[in-house]
Amino acid sequence: MEATELVADHLARLGVGVQDGLVDGRVRVRVDPPPDLPEPEAVAQARAGLMTIHGREAGAPRRLGLDLATVANGILATQGALAGLIGGLRGLPVGGVTVRGPAGALQFVRHQLAIATGGGAFPFRPAGVPGPPFRTADGVWAEIEVLAGDDWAAFWRRLGLDGASVVGAAWLPFVYRYLAGECRVPPELPAAFARHTLAEVRTAAAACGVAVVAVRVTPPSGVTEPWTLHPHAAVTVAGRAPGPSSPDAPLSGLRVVEVTSRLQGPLAGRLLRQLGAEVTKVEPPGGDFGRHSPPMAGESGAAYLAYNEGKRVVEIDYKNAAGLAELGELASDADVFLHNWRPGRAEALGLDAAAVARTNPAVVYAYASGWDGITDPPCPIAGDFVVQAYAGSGALLNPPGAAPVPSRLTLIDVAGGLLAAEAVLAGLFHRERTGRGCRIGSSLVRAAATLAASAAEPWGPLDGPLTTTDGHLVVAATDPATARRLRAACGLSATATDAEVRGRLCRSPAAQWAERLPPAGVPAVAVPVDLAALPADPRLAGLLERAGDACWIPGAPWSFDA
Repeated sequence: MEATELVADHLARLGVGVQDGLVDGRVRVRVDPPPDLPEPEAVAQARAGLMTIHGREAGAPRRLGLDLATVANGILATQGALAGLIGGLRGLPVGGVTVRGPAGALQFVRHQLAIATGGGAFPFRPAGVPGPPFRTADGVWAEIEVLAGDDWAAFWRRLGLDGASVVGAAWLPFVYRYLAGECRVPPELPAAFARHTLAEVRTAAAACGVAVVAVRVTPPSGVTEPWTLHPHAAVTVAGRAPGPSSPDAPLSGLRVVEVTSRLQGPLAGRLLRQLGAEVTKVEPPGGDFGRHSPPMAGESGAAYLAYNEGKRVVEIDYKNAAGLAELGELASDADVFLHNWRPGRAEALGLDAAAVARTNPAVVYAYASGWDGITDPPCPIAGDFVVQAYAGSGALLNPPGAAPVPSRLTLIDVAGGLLAAEAVLAGLFHRERTGRGCRIGSSLVRAAATLAASAAEPWGPLDGPLTTTDGHLVVAATDPATARRLRAACGLSATATDAEVRGRLCRSPAAQWAERLPPAGVPAVAVPVDLAALPADPRLAGLLERAGDACWIPGAPWSFDA
C-alpha cells in the first residue's frame, strides 16, 4: 500500500473523501520525496538507521520485510490532513500539508537517535547470545515479558537455573532491550528453555507472573480497524477557540491531558504537542521512571526526552483522594484525555469514558491499549515484543527460511503511538464537525495488523544490505528503467543478472557507490554504522531537532501552508 492509499483508506472511516490529493475538498496532502531523487522503502529504512538497529543483535544491518517507512508516512499524512481540517473548522487558515519522505522512517528510531547523540551509556555491557524469543523442547519459539526482577529469578529457578552469575547477569540486558535495540544473555538461558516443552514453560511462567507468548507464523484474523470511535451522548458542545497560532500549529489552544508511560502513549502526546496542542503530562511523585533512566542526555533520560520534549509535566499521586480529585479537575477541562492504563484501571479510579464525559461532554477520551481488537489476549502484559510474537510480525519481517522472531526495533510501540495520535485527531475532527465529544480506542495489536498489511514483495538478491569492501550498501532498482541504469553504472550489460550486479557492487566501498549511484538515477545509501551520524546527513536536514540542548530527536514531520 502506498502512503497516499493509506490516507484515503483511513479517512474513509470518517466519511472523508480524498480526490487527487485534496482531502474533503479543502486540504491538499502531499508526501514529498527527498530532493532530487525519490527513495524507495529499502533506502529509507537504511538511511534512517532502521536496518542498523534491526541487525544489531546479529552483528550486521538487516532489512525489514514490512514497509514501515511507507506506512508511517501514510499515518503522518493522515494526521496532517485531519489537523488541517480541524484547524479550518476552528477558523485557522490551513490549505495544505506536506510530509517529507524520510520523516516516517525516523519515527522508528526516535529514542535510539536520542541515545546515540546524548552521550550517555547503558549500565551494563552486552555479552552472550541473543535473548528471547527462545525455542522450546517441542520446537516452538516463545517470547517472554517480565516486569519485576524477583519474578524473573523465580521463573528461571523453575526452569532449573539460579544464581547471580547467570540469571542475575541477564536481568539488566533484558530490561533495557527496548532501549538498547539488542539483548544478550548467558547461553544457559536458551539452553534451559530448550529442555522444556512450551506447556512446561507456560506452567512455570503462570506461577511467577511472567508472560510467555508463542511466536505465530501468520497474523491473526479479524483485526481490521486501526482505531474505533464512539460518540458520547447527544450533547452539542462548543469547541475551544484557537489561541495564537501559526500555520504549523493547527491545534493551537487545545488542551491534552496525558496519563501514559513507556512509548505508545507518550509518542501520541508528543505528536499532538508538535501540532500545537498544550500537552500536560501527568506523572507519579518523583516523575516518570524514564526521566531518570540511563542512558542520560543532560539531566534527563535520553529516551524520555525523545517522547516528552515540550510537554508541561505535573506530578500527581492519584492513588489518594486528593490526587485523584486533582486529576479529575484536569480531565474536566481537557479537550483530550489520553491514557494507557491496564484494563479496568480507569473504571476503578472513576475516570472511565462515561464518568469523564459526565463532567466534560466535549472531551475526546482516548484509550491507547495493548490488546483492544481481540477477544482473547494471550497475556495481560502487552509489551512490544509479545505483541509482535502474537501478531506474527517476525515471519513478515524476516526473509524466507529465517526464524520468525520479532525485531528489537520497537516497531509496534511506535506504530501504536502513531495510530493513537491519528485516533485523537479523528476524535477532534468528529467533535468539531458534529459538536459531540467521543470515546476513541487504539491498541498495539491494531498497530501490528496495520503494519502486517504492508508486507513487502518476495526478497531478491539485491533486497538486503550488501556487504562491500567497506561497510554495507542498500540500492533500490525495483523497476526496469532503474535496473538498467544500475547495470550501466556498474559497467555491466543490460542483460547482466542480479547476482552479477551484486558481485560488482560488493567489490568497492559502500560510500563510493552511495556517492556514485544517485546521480546516475539509482537510489542508494551506505547503511550508517552509528545513528549519531544521522544529523549530518543532508537528506535529513530540517527533519531533526535538538531536545533540551542535549540530544537529537525527530522534529515535526509536517509543514502546513495557508
